[in-house]
Amino acid sequence: MKIILIGCRASGKSTVGRLLSRKLGVPFVDADQLVEKTAGMSIAEMVALKGWQEFRRRETQTLASLQDPSVCVLATGGGVVLADENRRLLKKTGVVIYLKADLPDVVERLRRDAKNTQSRPPLTDGDLIKETRSVLLQRAPLYRSVADYTVETRNKNAEQAAEEIYRQLLEAGIMSKMQTLKQKTIE
Repeated sequence: MKIILIGCRASGKSTVGRLLSRKLGVPFVDADQLVEKTAGMSIAEMVALKGWQEFRRRETQTLASLQDPSVCVLATGGGVVLADENRRLLKKTGVVIYLKADLPDVVERLRRDAKNTQSRPPLTDGDLIKETRSVLLQRAPLYRSVADYTVETRNKNAEQAAEEIYRQLLEAGIMSKMQTLKQKTIE
């Protein structure tokens, strides 16, 4: 069973995922890092050399490779929900948590790390606010369609978001299922 974090870029999936994995005592896996490792290049290099379509193809391969019963927290890329196959794989792979971030928060975070295009290649050369608004409008229904739980990140830091997810998992009985699976993998 995997706890899978979805949401737009800069919504905090990797940061919250690392905190949550520590809290749960399970490994953290970043799907984008797995794509980079198997491709032997950064996402920015892949997009520049081979286009977004190649990245999306590898993203689907990566999700398909994570169908084992191991327990972990998985952070996905912001566009993972664009492909029907990815949405199917996400639902099949584990419990899906949508980190819902507001437009101003996302834009602020993207501006803060705009110099780090290696980890976040721009989607277009257009206006950041217009592009981000457009992406959110397109993807929000897809995030909602696949999510088991939604965590609003507005006015929350990463620790608070991780704590809220932890409480939701506890209340839903998912923690006990995870403990059982962790025990089985140890044996």
